[in-house]
Amino acid sequence: MSTNRQKSFIAEMSTDIDHLDFPRLTHGKKVTYSYINPWTGSQETIDISNYLFAKKKKPKITLKFYFRCTGNHYHIYIRTPGAYYGRILGMNEDDAITATGDKDATNFNLLDNYGKVITLDDISSDKLTLQIQTTHGDLLTGQTFKKWSEGHYVTASGGGNMDFHLNIIERNASYLDDPDEV
Repeated sequence: MSTNRQKSFIAEMSTDIDHLDFPRLTHGKKVTYSYINPWTGSQETIDISNYLFAKKKKPKITLKFYFRCTGNHYHIYIRTPGAYYGRILGMNEDDAITATGDKDATNFNLLDNYGKVITLDDISSDKLTLQIQTTHGDLLTGQTFKKWSEGHYVTASGGGNMDFHLNIIERNASYLDDPDEV
């Protein structure tokens, strides 16, 4: 039986829709979106700097993620140098996937082509396509309804299906805080 470390890995990740990106990494600063609130009629502004987006224009860097296995699910940490290095993927109150701190982390399942939950033990190739869902059963999808220039934002509440392409660059990867674990 494999240990959690043996089932953990680092991979570059993209989607079938577009390249993945965080606006702060692309623009090097805080990125906001202004809109008219349909319930109040007032203009509101939200910070979307840490939202995970899929966009057609290739970003400066390909995002790398650390898939930390715990049992049969994963926490997904950002391993791309920059403002979000070491942060974990979570979900905000609108179900958008964001770079966040440990207290707001979300657990994810990796799904094969048949919808079966898999771990690195089930993955023989370093290049694969899969779907990702929260451990509550919500698939990660892409939405554009807010017409953001950043592209589709990745969410766990509806939207278009999204396949994720992984290029595994390190298997049996250690946790940053415990490089000597077995």
